[in-house]
Amino acid sequence: MGVHNIQIIFDDPTAVFTPGQTITGRVLIEISRSVKIKNIKLKFLGVANVDWSETESRTNSDGQSENHSVSYTAREEYLKSKMFLVGEKGEFQLEVGEYIYPFNFSLPHQLPSTFKGRHGKVCYTAKVKINIPWKMNKEKEIMFKIVSSINLNEDPSLAEPKKEIKEKFYCCCFCKSGPLALIVCIPYSGFVPGQCIPVTVELDNNSNVDVDTIKIKLDRVVQFKARFPSSKTKSELFKIGNVYIDGVKKHTSKTRMEQLQIPNSLEIPNLKHCGIITDTYFLNVEACVIGTHLNEVASLQIILGNIPLTIASNVHQFDYSFQPSNQYYFSNELIPTNSLSSTGLNGSVLVPGYAQLEVPRNQPCTMAHNASSQNLENNMILTQNYSSNIQLTKFLDPPPPYQFSDPKTTSEIPTTSFKQYGLI
Repeated sequence: MGVHNIQIIFDDPTAVFTPGQTITGRVLIEISRSVKIKNIKLKFLGVANVDWSETESRTNSDGQSENHSVSYTAREEYLKSKMFLVGEKGEFQLEVGEYIYPFNFSLPHQLPSTFKGRHGKVCYTAKVKINIPWKMNKEKEIMFKIVSSINLNEDPSLAEPKKEIKEKFYCCCFCKSGPLALIVCIPYSGFVPGQCIPVTVELDNNSNVDVDTIKIKLDRVVQFKARFPSSKTKSELFKIGNVYIDGVKKHTSKTRMEQLQIPNSLEIPNLKHCGIITDTYFLNVEACVIGTHLNEVASLQIILGNIPLTIASNVHQFDYSFQPSNQYYFSNELIPTNSLSSTGLNGSVLVPGYAQLEVPRNQPCTMAHNASSQNLENNMILTQNYSSNIQLTKFLDPPPPYQFSDPKTTSEIPTTSFKQYGLI
């Protein structure tokens, strides 16, 4: 046995890299007996693959229906490069001993993040191959990870407020009631893990139906796109977190502002340069009515990233002092929060890594992170007209590559939110 051991060793032991970075390392080969080789090649490869199977009915030649399994696939290639560590032509003799071959390789600047889902993945590998004439070649392959950041400031529209208005009429015993109007507003639509999404919900219930509960939910849709044997998509829904608030009786109205915190442990992949896997987030507000009537749902698409927005504008009537105590996360991990004093402050309040609200000097700031449940009427939001400056502190550590390990999957899908993703 001539080739005893092959190792690929990165100088960065984490094997985590960013687009445009130069990868350096060495290939270690141990020879236990003299061996003749043609060459030693090192290959870097980055690909995305989508694959799932479905059972479809077909009519055979006898006119009978038969079930067949159809595999839907797609593949994209982002990185393919090889280098010769030893010779391109001729043959070479490797004597007994240990051989070390250093290497360096510059990654392209536009790469999707490493990603793994149920029906597809994006992966990156390094593979060394020893070509031995008239014998089986020796190979060693290892994976490395790409973390591609998402800078929310590259899209100025994310700093603008968003609003969604939904209206529904209910009929009871052939009598049509007035409309139920659901209005949802957010001051901007770009967020990073650990931030709270300030949501203003206005419900004008002029119908004859009571609204029992209002659900504010953060949902994630991952879509896989097959290209062979035909174009087809398959989607998965993941529940990230939600908040429940009391409903609104018929012929009454109510306006509430709630904070939905994004789990700090949530990892965001950048799939901008991947054409067969997409990752989308929705803020869904659902008015759950009593009886057999259909609920009303208002959906706002938001963008989650790794580098937070730097905003210099008014606070768009949103009060940042209320922290909900009725929020639920679909995770087994504790969500860390930033602990701030509720006393008067003489300087700016800065939480590392997030878009910041700078409180003017000598102005009290209340951040009630452990607020207990109070009567809903006492929590009505009063509009405050004041200007604030948002400052950005340095993002401490980039998140690790994304894995589907935290949020739970579910087959319960809001009907009005995901028609475009083929989930209904």
